[in-house]
Amino acid sequence: MSVATRVLVIEDDDDLRDTVLRYLRGVGMLARGLESAEMLDAELERQDFDAVVCDVNLPGEDGFSVLARLRSRSAMRIVMLTARGMLDDRLHGLGLGADYYLVKPVNLRELEMVLNNLLQRSQEAQGQDTREPGPDAVPESAVLAPWRYHATTWLLLSPAGARVQLSSAEARLLLCLLELPREVVGRAALLAAMGRPGLEAYERNLDVTVSRLRRKAEQACGEKLPIVAVRGEGYSFQADARIEP
Repeated sequence: MSVATRVLVIEDDDDLRDTVLRYLRGVGMLARGLESAEMLDAELERQDFDAVVCDVNLPGEDGFSVLARLRSRSAMRIVMLTARGMLDDRLHGLGLGADYYLVKPVNLRELEMVLNNLLQRSQEAQGQDTREPGPDAVPESAVLAPWRYHATTWLLLSPAGARVQLSSAEARLLLCLLELPREVVGRAALLAAMGRPGLEAYERNLDVTVSRLRRKAEQACGEKLPIVAVRGEGYSFQADARIEP
């Protein structure tokens, strides 16, 4: 990622804002912070940004309003950073044009990777590499295509476009994993997401649901679903994925 990458962080929690800014600057980004949307217009007039990381629960104008205003005037990448985990909030943000939705507490390494991937795709979409691919080149879609999950229809699409229709329990389990890609999600959190009390009697139910989901996906897609078991802890979705309305 180029040191010229410019990121604006809008977050009213001073400690969190400072932590995010320090991290992004430490990995070579030019990061500036605002504690509210009050100074946003003046900041955007002063300089351009490649991406905005915006909290939903801002004082005054909230993050959804900021998102709608930014999207109406700019193609910059927008990542929503919020404590809200409700499905309706995520769908609302994605519907307004957010590129990604991270739920606090956010993993800063994940935020860095999200920004890197979004900005790389922006550069590719702008045609910065116009060379003809060689005969042995791997198609871009094969490299960048993520798994996609349509939250309203409980439909999972593989990178190749194969469709997997999920049950209610499978959909809740998968959504919980996709909200924290490449991170380990504990068994108790997964059981809670599935609507199962965190009791020993339901532990086997979690493993059966994961096994059934893996088998269903492999039969429909011809490839393994990248859900990895972490002994004594839980499960992790070890691939790029995107949650869509």
